[in-house]
Amino acid sequence: MRFSDVKVLVWDFDGTLYRAVPAFHQVILDAAYKVVAKHTGWSLAHATEEFHKVYKVTTPSSTETAAKLSGIPLKQAAIECELAKEDRAKFISRDEKLIDMFRRLSGFTHFILANGIREKVLPALDILGVPRSTFVDVVTSEVVGVTKPQPDGFLYIMKESGLPASAHMMIGDRETVDLVPAKKLGMRTCYVWSEEKSLVADVTIPTVYEILDVLG
Repeated sequence: MRFSDVKVLVWDFDGTLYRAVPAFHQVILDAAYKVVAKHTGWSLAHATEEFHKVYKVTTPSSTETAAKLSGIPLKQAAIECELAKEDRAKFISRDEKLIDMFRRLSGFTHFILANGIREKVLPALDILGVPRSTFVDVVTSEVVGVTKPQPDGFLYIMKESGLPASAHMMIGDRETVDLVPAKKLGMRTCYVWSEEKSLVADVTIPTVYEILDVLG
Protein backbone atom coordinates (compact mmCIF):
# COMPACT_ATOMS: atom_id res chain seq x y z
CA MET A 1 0.00 0.00 0.00
CA ARG A 2 1.28 3.44 -0.91
CA PHE A 3 0.92 6.40 1.44
CA SER A 4 1.93 9.28 -0.82
CA ASP A 5 -1.13 11.27 0.28
CA VAL A 6 -0.09 11.22 3.97
CA LYS A 7 1.14 14.62 5.12
CA VAL A 8 0.52 14.51 8.88
CA LEU A 9 1.96 11.94 11.27
CA VAL A 10 0.15 11.51 14.58
CA TRP A 11 2.27 9.74 17.17
CA ASP A 12 1.24 7.93 20.31
CA PHE A 13 3.95 8.37 22.93
CA ASP A 14 4.43 5.58 25.49
CA GLY A 15 5.14 2.29 23.78
CA THR A 16 5.46 3.94 20.37
CA LEU A 17 8.36 6.40 20.36
CA TYR A 18 10.11 3.94 22.65
CA ARG A 19 9.39 0.27 23.23
CA ALA A 20 7.73 -0.03 26.62
CA VAL A 21 9.03 -2.91 28.69
CA PRO A 22 6.54 -4.98 30.73
CA ALA A 23 7.71 -3.25 33.89
CA PHE A 24 6.51 0.09 32.56
CA HIS A 25 3.12 -1.33 31.61
CA GLN A 26 2.83 -2.44 35.23
CA VAL A 27 3.75 1.07 36.39
CA ILE A 28 0.81 2.40 34.36
CA LEU A 29 -1.59 -0.09 35.93
CA ASP A 30 -0.25 0.46 39.44
CA ALA A 31 -0.89 4.20 39.09
CA ALA A 32 -4.49 3.54 38.02
CA TYR A 33 -5.05 1.22 40.99
CA LYS A 34 -3.82 3.95 43.35
CA VAL A 35 -6.18 6.53 41.84
CA VAL A 36 -9.16 4.18 42.18
CA ALA A 37 -8.26 3.35 45.80
CA LYS A 38 -7.85 7.03 46.61
CA HIS A 39 -11.29 8.03 45.35
CA THR A 40 -13.29 4.99 46.46
CA GLY A 41 -11.73 4.31 49.84
CA TRP A 42 -11.15 0.70 48.80
CA SER A 43 -8.00 -1.14 49.75
CA LEU A 44 -5.41 -1.33 47.00
CA ALA A 45 -6.12 -5.04 46.61
CA HIS A 46 -9.87 -4.45 46.20
CA ALA A 47 -9.28 -1.53 43.83
CA THR A 48 -7.07 -3.80 41.71
CA GLU A 49 -9.73 -6.52 41.66
CA GLU A 50 -12.52 -4.12 40.64
CA PHE A 51 -10.27 -2.47 38.06
CA HIS A 52 -9.81 -5.72 36.17
CA LYS A 53 -13.55 -6.30 36.04
CA VAL A 54 -13.77 -3.21 33.83
CA TYR A 55 -10.38 -2.87 32.10
CA LYS A 56 -10.40 -4.47 28.64
CA VAL A 57 -13.99 -5.58 29.31
CA THR A 58 -15.89 -2.31 28.88
CA THR A 59 -12.96 -0.08 27.85
CA PRO A 60 -9.41 -0.71 26.59
CA SER A 61 -8.07 2.36 28.40
CA SER A 62 -6.61 2.11 31.90
CA THR A 63 -7.23 5.83 32.39
CA GLU A 64 -10.87 5.54 31.35
CA THR A 65 -11.23 2.56 33.69
CA ALA A 66 -9.83 4.61 36.57
CA ALA A 67 -12.20 7.47 35.76
CA LYS A 68 -15.27 5.20 35.66
CA LEU A 69 -14.50 3.48 38.95
CA SER A 70 -13.44 6.69 40.70
CA GLY A 71 -16.40 8.74 39.48
CA ILE A 72 -14.15 11.52 38.21
CA PRO A 73 -13.81 13.21 34.78
CA LEU A 74 -11.42 11.64 32.30
CA LYS A 75 -9.24 14.73 32.28
CA GLN A 76 -8.80 14.53 36.04
CA ALA A 77 -8.12 10.79 35.90
CA ALA A 78 -5.46 11.30 33.22
CA ILE A 79 -3.68 13.89 35.32
CA GLU A 80 -3.88 11.89 38.55
CA CYS A 81 -2.78 8.62 36.92
CA GLU A 82 0.16 10.35 35.29
CA LEU A 83 1.28 11.99 38.52
CA ALA A 84 1.00 8.67 40.35
CA LYS A 85 3.33 6.92 37.89
CA GLU A 86 6.96 6.19 38.51
CA ASP A 87 9.14 8.53 36.43
CA ARG A 88 9.63 7.45 32.78
CA ALA A 89 13.29 8.45 33.04
CA LYS A 90 13.94 5.03 34.56
CA PHE A 91 12.77 3.35 31.35
CA ILE A 92 14.08 5.56 28.54
CA SER A 93 17.35 7.03 27.28
CA ARG A 94 18.69 9.05 24.37
CA ASP A 95 17.88 7.30 21.08
CA GLU A 96 20.08 8.28 18.14
CA LYS A 97 18.05 6.19 15.70
CA LEU A 98 14.86 7.95 16.77
CA ILE A 99 16.54 11.35 16.45
CA ASP A 100 17.72 10.50 12.94
CA MET A 101 14.29 9.13 12.02
CA PHE A 102 12.62 12.42 12.83
CA ARG A 103 15.29 14.36 10.96
CA ARG A 104 14.50 12.28 7.89
CA LEU A 105 10.78 12.84 8.38
CA SER A 106 11.13 16.63 8.48
CA GLY A 107 8.89 17.00 5.43
CA PHE A 108 5.88 15.82 7.44
CA THR A 109 3.79 17.66 10.01
CA HIS A 110 3.96 15.93 13.39
CA PHE A 111 1.60 15.76 16.37
CA ILE A 112 1.72 13.70 19.54
CA LEU A 113 -1.63 12.33 20.74
CA ALA A 114 -1.04 10.87 24.19
CA ASN A 115 -3.03 9.79 27.22
CA GLY A 116 -0.42 11.28 29.52
CA ILE A 117 0.06 14.95 30.37
CA ARG A 118 2.36 17.52 28.80
CA GLU A 119 4.22 18.03 32.07
CA LYS A 120 5.54 14.47 31.76
CA VAL A 121 5.65 13.94 27.98
CA LEU A 122 7.81 16.95 27.13
CA PRO A 123 10.69 16.15 29.55
CA ALA A 124 10.59 12.55 28.27
CA LEU A 125 11.07 13.86 24.72
CA ASP A 126 14.13 15.72 25.98
CA ILE A 127 15.57 12.48 27.36
CA LEU A 128 14.96 10.69 24.06
CA GLY A 129 16.74 13.57 22.31
CA VAL A 130 13.86 14.54 20.01
CA PRO A 131 13.42 18.34 19.88
CA ARG A 132 10.09 19.55 21.22
CA SER A 133 9.86 21.79 18.16
CA THR A 134 9.44 18.66 16.00
CA PHE A 135 5.77 18.61 16.99
CA VAL A 136 3.12 21.18 16.18
CA ASP A 137 1.32 20.18 19.37
CA VAL A 138 1.18 17.58 22.11
CA VAL A 139 -2.51 16.79 22.40
CA THR A 140 -3.67 15.29 25.70
CA SER A 141 -6.80 15.34 27.85
CA GLU A 142 -5.61 18.73 29.09
CA VAL A 143 -6.39 20.00 25.58
CA VAL A 144 -9.53 18.04 24.63
CA GLY A 145 -10.92 16.91 27.99
CA VAL A 146 -10.87 13.17 27.24
CA THR A 147 -8.38 10.44 26.40
CA LYS A 148 -8.09 7.94 23.59
CA PRO A 149 -9.98 5.92 22.38
CA GLN A 150 -12.47 8.79 22.45
CA PRO A 151 -12.34 10.57 19.06
CA ASP A 152 -11.91 14.13 20.35
CA GLY A 153 -8.10 14.24 20.14
CA PHE A 154 -8.07 12.88 16.60
CA LEU A 155 -10.72 15.38 15.51
CA TYR A 156 -8.80 18.22 17.18
CA ILE A 157 -5.67 17.37 15.19
CA MET A 158 -7.59 17.20 11.92
CA LYS A 159 -9.06 20.61 12.63
CA GLU A 160 -5.59 21.97 13.39
CA SER A 161 -4.07 20.56 10.20
CA GLY A 162 -7.01 21.54 8.01
CA LEU A 163 -6.47 18.38 5.95
CA PRO A 164 -8.77 15.42 5.28
CA ALA A 165 -8.55 12.34 7.48
CA SER A 166 -6.79 10.36 4.75
CA ALA A 167 -3.86 12.79 4.87
CA HIS A 168 -3.14 11.70 8.46
CA MET A 169 -1.44 8.54 9.69
CA MET A 170 -1.89 7.46 13.31
CA ILE A 171 1.13 5.54 14.58
CA GLY A 172 0.69 3.55 17.76
CA ASP A 173 1.30 0.34 19.67
CA ARG A 174 -2.26 -0.32 20.83
CA GLU A 175 -4.84 -1.33 18.28
CA THR A 176 -7.97 -0.65 20.32
CA VAL A 177 -6.80 2.63 21.84
CA ASP A 178 -4.72 4.21 19.05
CA LEU A 179 -5.66 2.64 15.75
CA VAL A 180 -9.33 1.61 15.80
CA PRO A 181 -10.63 5.13 16.56
CA ALA A 182 -8.26 6.67 13.98
CA LYS A 183 -9.35 4.19 11.32
CA LYS A 184 -13.04 4.88 12.03
CA LEU A 185 -12.40 8.54 11.22
CA GLY A 186 -10.65 7.67 7.95
CA MET A 187 -7.03 8.10 9.04
CA ARG A 188 -4.30 5.76 7.80
CA THR A 189 -2.91 3.58 10.57
CA CYS A 190 0.43 2.01 11.45
CA TYR A 191 0.94 -0.59 14.18
CA VAL A 192 4.45 -0.55 15.66
CA TRP A 193 6.71 -2.93 17.59
CA SER A 194 4.98 -6.05 16.34
CA GLU A 195 6.17 -9.01 14.30
CA GLU A 196 2.58 -10.20 13.97
CA LYS A 197 0.53 -8.47 11.28
CA SER A 198 -2.32 -6.37 12.63
CA LEU A 199 -5.79 -7.09 11.33
CA VAL A 200 -6.73 -3.50 12.14
CA ALA A 201 -3.87 -1.35 10.85
CA ASP A 202 -3.02 -0.53 7.25
CA VAL A 203 0.57 -1.52 7.94
CA THR A 204 2.51 -3.30 10.70
CA ILE A 205 6.21 -2.73 11.42
CA PRO A 206 8.57 -4.53 13.84
CA THR A 207 10.08 -1.31 15.22
CA VAL A 208 9.12 2.32 15.01
CA TYR A 209 12.14 3.10 12.82
CA GLU A 210 10.69 1.18 9.84
CA ILE A 211 8.19 3.99 9.36
CA LEU A 212 10.86 5.43 7.05
CA ASP A 213 10.40 2.45 4.74
CA VAL A 214 6.62 2.77 4.88
CA LEU A 215 6.65 6.44 3.91
CA GLY A 216 9.64 6.31 1.59
